[in-house]
Amino acid sequence: MQRAIRPPCSLYQCALLGLVVLFACTPGDDDDTGDDDDAGPGLEVTVDPAASSEPLVNPGIGFADFHFGWWCNLPPITFTPEECADRVRANWPENHPDSGTAYFRWTWAEIEPVRGVIDFDLIDNTMQTAALLGQSVSFRIITVQEGGRGMPDWLAEAPYSAAELDIDGLKWPDYRDETFQAEHQRMVAALAARYGGHPSLDHVDIGPVGCWGEWNTACISATDLFSVYSPEDAAAEQAIVESYESLVDHYLDAFSETPLVMLLIGGPAAPLETQVGAHAAAGGAGWRADCWGDWGYWGPNWNHHEDIYPQSIEALTAAYADFPSTWERAPVVLETCGTWSTWVDLGWTAEAPDGEVYRSFEWALEQHSSLINSKYQPFPESYLEISDDYLTRGGYRIRLGSLSHSETAAPGGPFAIRATWSNDGVAPMYHSRDVRYRLNGQVGSQTFVSSADTREWLPGEHTVDDVFTVDAGLQAGVYSLEVAIVSEAGVDPLTVALSPVRLANEEQQADGWLPVSELTVE
Repeated sequence: MQRAIRPPCSLYQCALLGLVVLFACTPGDDDDTGDDDDAGPGLEVTVDPAASSEPLVNPGIGFADFHFGWWCNLPPITFTPEECADRVRANWPENHPDSGTAYFRWTWAEIEPVRGVIDFDLIDNTMQTAALLGQSVSFRIITVQEGGRGMPDWLAEAPYSAAELDIDGLKWPDYRDETFQAEHQRMVAALAARYGGHPSLDHVDIGPVGCWGEWNTACISATDLFSVYSPEDAAAEQAIVESYESLVDHYLDAFSETPLVMLLIGGPAAPLETQVGAHAAAGGAGWRADCWGDWGYWGPNWNHHEDIYPQSIEALTAAYADFPSTWERAPVVLETCGTWSTWVDLGWTAEAPDGEVYRSFEWALEQHSSLINSKYQPFPESYLEISDDYLTRGGYRIRLGSLSHSETAAPGGPFAIRATWSNDGVAPMYHSRDVRYRLNGQVGSQTFVSSADTREWLPGEHTVDDVFTVDAGLQAGVYSLEVAIVSEAGVDPLTVALSPVRLANEEQQADGWLPVSELTVE
């Protein structure tokens, strides 16, 4: 199922672009003074804001925390969002960077213990807590639980009686079961109806299958996701593929306004899994990799970086030619193998060029990764420098390179802005956030929304032309011209607006606005 492709501009944006064609100066001609009265507002002033090399923490990039360190927001809820946020701050792991995203994993049984009664309070409380911490939220809903049942009890009982297998004392859903499929689709649709497109929801991890929702059989004795059902022939195997693809489609269809990721699965020895993984990527999902940083965690003769990842990426690319560019429209998310302290015990270093930790971070950047779930563990001193380096290069890193604008404007009249933005990171911003300009003076202020679509800002430079109209009632005077990239507050659930994106520019104010220049209203 192919996700909807964004139009090049909205009607409002296209109208602004039309005004730019009529009134703005010729692209690249920053010396145009606009003296021709018929040419509209000119771009007489050009400024080049100073760049910053500091690490940045923003939603959707950097290091995710994991379940708030289990200090709160686990069922049942016992803390208010304010209390939970205080507990998280008080128990932050040593040396762990500030985090712009909180990651959660719940079982279907936890979020819907009674059919049709989804525990929205649990998820609402999590998103509200995260917003108070300046974080967005990502989550995964799983169906397999070690030592029990991950799907709800009611789904296994009459009148639903969805089929399941008992393997090694663990309840494994029969994902081919029509009732399971129908109820799963209903549950996912209900989640999307409330949370799809919510500004505090960073992404959803498609994880309905396998142990921990990780598309594997590591918690049972079966060798893979197909042998668990003992298919007798190719037709039976294809039926399993179709059941998995159907579960993926439930997310692709429902969360059309939210970024999605799915585990990197498949390889030359797993063509059926490759088919499922390619289906998710072709439908618009990004990907995530478990056990990132494994250079021998499980033993000296095998590791993920050399024996799994390259083969999976090659097979997925053969099945879906655009797989290598999925990062341009959906995130690449990683999860550490073990913990940082285990890496230290194994003697892995961040020394270039051969240190295992160094190579792990370089690989992450080569894959255009945005987010690393480091399991909310303390950071070793020896890894702090390389983690800071990742915070200066990973994900998006937005910098205002230059800004040209009209020197003066009249109340009720137009003024033009041309901004050249640079994304100095390795990935775009996967959420649409408003680029806003503000005239801020002692006698009044006015805010304007740019036509820019921040989701289109791949690594590199991007020039955006806008023409705005000054309020007729704005008093004459000299105004500070400021800019910010902002998020909206959330509704259902109600969340505070996340702070404006931290820019790779010096002198950005505490409120997120960057003073750039001055404009005279006369």
